Amino acid sequence: MEHEEKNGVPADHGDKGLYAGPQVVDVVDEDHHADDPGFHTRTKFLSMVAMAMGGVMGAAILVPVVGFAIAEPMKGEEWRWIDVGPYSGFPKGKTTSVSMLGPDPEAQRRVYVRNRDDKLIVIWNRCVHLGCPISYSAAADNFICPCHGGAYDSKGFVSSGPPPRPLDRFDVKIVNKAGATVDYANAGPDDRVLVGKAYSIDADEKPYKLHPPGDPVTGVLSHLFPFV
Repeated sequence: MEHEEKNGVPADHGDKGLYAGPQVVDVVDEDHHADDPGFHTRTKFLSMVAMAMGGVMGAAILVPVVGFAIAEPMKGEEWRWIDVGPYSGFPKGKTTSVSMLGPDPEAQRRVYVRNRDDKLIVIWNRCVHLGCPISYSAAADNFICPCHGGAYDSKGFVSSGPPPRPLDRFDVKIVNKAGATVDYANAGPDDRVLVGKAYSIDADEKPYKLHPPGDPVTGVLSHLFPFV
């Protein structure tokens, strides 16, 4: 016979091999569409969709993070001179706690006014480690942070714990009834104490632009905070 069978399978199958039935998936001849710039295989199309979705999700995550990192440090604060009371309210040799109020939300903070050595020092009660409120101990004449054990001396310099720099301070001046600035030696009991802009200091009491909690003002690590 012209077509012999072996084990019940026809011997002549042409180009179909041993199986001549329908195929589950017809292979697309991509070379046939090589000259068509608008043609995309299903695999390529799904890959493009996955990449687009990944980009959207990545942007949704990064934009808020970058915005938070940049917006707050770059925003800055509008500082004004705030009247915290008469000079007589800050006895010499004492450190007085004052709740400072002002026209701006940034002015709503507590400060400690230290009147010693013929000089007023206004210290922010914000711990420079992570921003927790510190407390003043009159008996020990020092400042303590209850959050992570940061300790500062009477002038706000770090005595122990994790704080990277001394406590931040505020500009301060004394003015008379006419609004003229007077020195401490000539300050009268009714002259007013004004508190102004906040600033950071180093261990040598050198002033720097105000830094957020956790940021050192000197050393190698101070260069890792470019937005300050």
